[in-house]
Amino acid sequence: MAADLLAQRDGARLTIVAVVELERPARLITRWYRGTGVWNDVILDRARADLKRAAPLVETPADYTVLFGPLRRALPAAAGEFDCDAIMLPPRPRRRLARLLSRDPAASIRRRTSRAVLQPR
Repeated sequence: MAADLLAQRDGARLTIVAVVELERPARLITRWYRGTGVWNDVILDRARADLKRAAPLVETPADYTVLFGPLRRALPAAAGEFDCDAIMLPPRPRRRLARLLSRDPAASIRRRTSRAVLQPR
């Protein structure tokens, strides 16, 4: 992992996060809410499992946490809260069609923070 190598080289503290956007209860035409608690539990369990899978890949001691909300807002807010120097994003897809269909969050994150936003190729 590129963030792990940078943290080892610079002796920096590493925080690995999983960002989840929970479902909000949807209102139908009536006033009754549709329950989304089960799906939110599934989303949280998957985020925690992703963090557990990432732990053996990192050699530097790291903190693991789950952030809530849209990626473009949650990461800059957490970077300010954790007093981070930089934000490292995962690399963009390599295939041309996948690149065209995926959104690159780096630009919107750069607009919302004064910290360096890194994205390996």
